[in-house]
Amino acid sequence: MEYQIAIDIGAGQSTKLALCPTPFDIVAEDELPVGEYGDRFDRYAEELARRITALIRRAGQQDSGLRGIGVATAGILGSDGRFVLTSNIPVLQGTNLKTWLEARFGVPVGIDNDANAGGLAEWSVLRVELLYWVFGGGWGGAWISRDGVVQYPATDWTGVDTDLHPTSEPGYAIPLGKMMLREVFLEVGASFERFEQNLLLEFDGDPRTLAGPSGDPESIRAEIILSGPGRRRLFRAVVGDDDFYERFLDMEELDQMADPGRAGKYISKLSSMRVEAAVNTDRLYGKILAHATPYMVKHAAADGLIDGVPICLGGKPSYALPYFGPSTQRFLGKFGLFNYLRPSAVDERGLNANVVGAAVLAEKAVAAAHAAPSQF
Repeated sequence: MEYQIAIDIGAGQSTKLALCPTPFDIVAEDELPVGEYGDRFDRYAEELARRITALIRRAGQQDSGLRGIGVATAGILGSDGRFVLTSNIPVLQGTNLKTWLEARFGVPVGIDNDANAGGLAEWSVLRVELLYWVFGGGWGGAWISRDGVVQYPATDWTGVDTDLHPTSEPGYAIPLGKMMLREVFLEVGASFERFEQNLLLEFDGDPRTLAGPSGDPESIRAEIILSGPGRRRLFRAVVGDDDFYERFLDMEELDQMADPGRAGKYISKLSSMRVEAAVNTDRLYGKILAHATPYMVKHAAADGLIDGVPICLGGKPSYALPYFGPSTQRFLGKFGLFNYLRPSAVDERGLNANVVGAAVLAEKAVAAAHAAPSQF
């Protein structure tokens, strides 16, 4: 059997591996926990290679069946596959896992940012032009053409904010005007000033957290609000000193509300129970997302984005779409935008978008190698 290896490198918990004949057909899986990454690239790479080989053996496959390897990863890459910016995975900073894997296994390797990989996974199902958004620690995204090409990726980023395309790094590149934010906060009885105060406390008084792209003092970066941690920040600003919501959660759930990575689950629970603070949080989130979207669409339309392309949402925080989605959709209509938000087509199949995307990257790397034969 011919197959490929799909790898999803995560900064939070693990590196996931899958052996798959096609992107949607996983035969065997494994995980390399973050605690076993080691403190040097060679240790990480050797352990990864060992697990790939063990996965092939466990699946009862021959080495000769391996066609290619695909890697989806957090961070920003160079055009040669080198890790340019991986602050969350320091062991990989400045290294080139792509060329290392090619040398070790003798097959083509495709590698890309995990948001781009997730977007390619969506495209592999829908086969249409689309925008892909994923809300995790930040707000990532990708614009995929009808032909399955990532448009304006952040590859070889210079470090200058204005060089980022808003479809590629929307959370980092899109500014949210503070005047607009004050108005929409007031619409739900919340204080933007309280939000700013909480933000400074969270980041030890660092004023850079209150500035937008290129250090703009009149805006903040979109991902400060439009992300998993951002939704919790909104909730804290909306709640203020009112602890009424606490009677709807048990002690363990209240403890978990302090964790930005877990709080979203309980905000959604409160929203489903129509607790006012949570409902207003999600209305606010939806309105702000709708205000950010025209900035993205306007810039992308100038580069050829067609009108009304679907926006696919991935990642765990995107499971909150039923709560913030209606508010976003209504405001997009008011702005004259016909894009519609939809759940991830890959998530609907019960699959991991990054793993599927990594498998798509492997297929593309194999196709490129066949079109321009080299060492493979």
